Amino acid sequence: MQKFMVLGLLGLCTWEDVKRKELTLIYILLFGICGVCLHLFYPKCSIYSMLWGMLPGAAMMIVSWITHGKAGIGDGILLVVTGVYLGGMGNLKLFFTGLVLAAFWSLWLLVSGKKKRKDRIAFVPFLLLSYLMMIIRWQI
Repeated sequence: MQKFMVLGLLGLCTWEDVKRKELTLIYILLFGICGVCLHLFYPKCSIYSMLWGMLPGAAMMIVSWITHGKAGIGDGILLVVTGVYLGGMGNLKLFFTGLVLAAFWSLWLLVSGKKKRKDRIAFVPFLLLSYLMMIIRWQI
């Protein structure tokens, strides 16, 4: 159940991030509340792992604040919520795999001349791709 919740959240946020370059916080917060409720009835990880899983998102929110929004605060809030569902190690895997995928894609866009260094790209699609890769690894 929780796998599908995260997949739905990342799918919805990917669509928004690609179309509007911003995220609607109400959806993310509702998914977060659902995640806490699901955790109460069907715990997948300890409360400590869940709290530890929120740290990458909190760190990204701090980076967004320090850089005056160059890194999206919505991405950080989204990572806080995925931390509720995935726990510490799962959210770290999601975040770092998404960063690596985004870095390769950005490098390709720079080399091909399609984007300039200061241009922005949507980050959430890389989180979705990272999560799909995680699901495939879990199924095998």
